[in-house]
Amino acid sequence: MKKRIVIICGGKSGEHEVSLRSAYYVFNNLDKKKYVVSVLAIDKNGKWFFSYQFEDLVNTRGLLWKLKKDLEEVALLKAKNYGQIFSLKRKKELAQGDVFFPVIHGTFGEDGCLQGFLELLDIPYVGANVIGSAIGMNKEITKKLLKIEKIPITEYVVIRKSDSEKDKALKIQSAIKKFHYPLFIKPVSLGSSVGVSKVFSKKELQKGIEDAFQYDDQVMIEKFIKGREIECSVLGNDNPQASLPGEIQPKTFYSYKAKYLDDNEAKLLVPAPLNKKQISQIQELSIRTFKALELQGMARIDFFLKPNEQLVVNEANTIPGFTQISMYPKLWQISGLSYSRLLDKLIQLAIENHKGKKRLKRSYQ
Repeated sequence: MKKRIVIICGGKSGEHEVSLRSAYYVFNNLDKKKYVVSVLAIDKNGKWFFSYQFEDLVNTRGLLWKLKKDLEEVALLKAKNYGQIFSLKRKKELAQGDVFFPVIHGTFGEDGCLQGFLELLDIPYVGANVIGSAIGMNKEITKKLLKIEKIPITEYVVIRKSDSEKDKALKIQSAIKKFHYPLFIKPVSLGSSVGVSKVFSKKELQKGIEDAFQYDDQVMIEKFIKGREIECSVLGNDNPQASLPGEIQPKTFYSYKAKYLDDNEAKLLVPAPLNKKQISQIQELSIRTFKALELQGMARIDFFLKPNEQLVVNEANTIPGFTQISMYPKLWQISGLSYSRLLDKLIQLAIENHKGKKRLKRSYQ
């Protein structure tokens, strides 16, 4: 029998539109001879909607895709060994799902919240578990763990909304003194370069912090690293494998627009022009990072390769982009794994992970 795969996309996140784009390409690259594929789309208010056809849910005209209006709201429930999609209006089951494929980038989808919900439903899902998702989403915790593992990271200072104005000013002054301009400003728990800015003055820094605080209560000021931007895709559970690396050559930095809306904003080199030693070091460090952060299934690890050949880990993405220009699937394609076969492997890893958890005792007598 065909496995019933349910893609989950959208969500209450600044990366909502990106998620819809990623889900579209996952939907169209899943082998319909092997799977019955359906979609659960979550709107920006947290309501859930369902269809067997992606474009029944999403308006794909223009640059920023959005969910259609007047859709039928559904709920996801536990039913025996599968997830049940239930119509709230008609009070009936609409569909069943054997494996769920979250493609929600950012808050409530990539940070462990959705993974925790799927754990409670006791159904297989693609990607990192609760702890790996939560760690990977928080840039500060990620850096602290990597530092413990002696994995090189970019230097940073974190400002919290709860800090006094005096403490904020001291942290800002410390960052300027230690790191010098230019600086990067980022929300601590968000991705896709949402709320990220590269600043060259105190005025731009203040504006960048204000913008980032719109998306998170914690903001990171990060030292600018002069070097090549390298990315590597990782796939697996206990024995992960790393793809050939790729390189990003953005006009300024790898912004939201460059990642998802405009192919001309950045040049993607797939694979990256690197020697064998560099490739081996990047792959090894990618796997070390993947394991240090307790990740599973998939992740894209982002690096800076400095002029002195030192590698610095920038961040890990536990639900990387899956659009037509996204690096994660592109890097696997040039490593010998097609988009469709990559999705097959991710589903197999989800089932394997779920079976492993089922073997654990959940009661004590």
